[in-house]
Amino acid sequence: MADSIIRGLGDGSGFKDLAKLEKPKEGLGEAFSERMRDAVSAVDALQKDSESAQAAYASGEEVDLHDVLIKVEEADLAFKAMMEIRTKLVDAYREVMRMGSGG
Repeated sequence: MADSIIRGLGDGSGFKDLAKLEKPKEGLGEAFSERMRDAVSAVDALQKDSESAQAAYASGEEVDLHDVLIKVEEADLAFKAMMEIRTKLVDAYREVMRMGSGG
C-alpha cells in the first residue's frame, strides 16, 4: 500500500514550480498588522458609540430607542465578527506551527 502512495506522487516534477515562487514582499506583515489595528479600532468606535447612545437614553435625553438598539446590534455584530476572525487566525497559526513541527 505504501508503494502505491509513493507511486501516486509521481516523479516529483510538481515540486519544481516551488522554486519559481517569489519571496514575500517586504512590508506585508506591517500592512496586515495595520489592517488588523484599523479593524479593532473600528469595532472599538462602534462599541463606544453604542455605549454613549445607551447612556443618553438611560439619562432621559431625547434619543430614539430604535436608533439605540440599532447601534447596540451593530456593535455586537462587529465584535462577534472580530472574535470569529481572531479564532480563525489562531487556528491557522496553530495549523502552520503543527505542520512545521511535523506533527
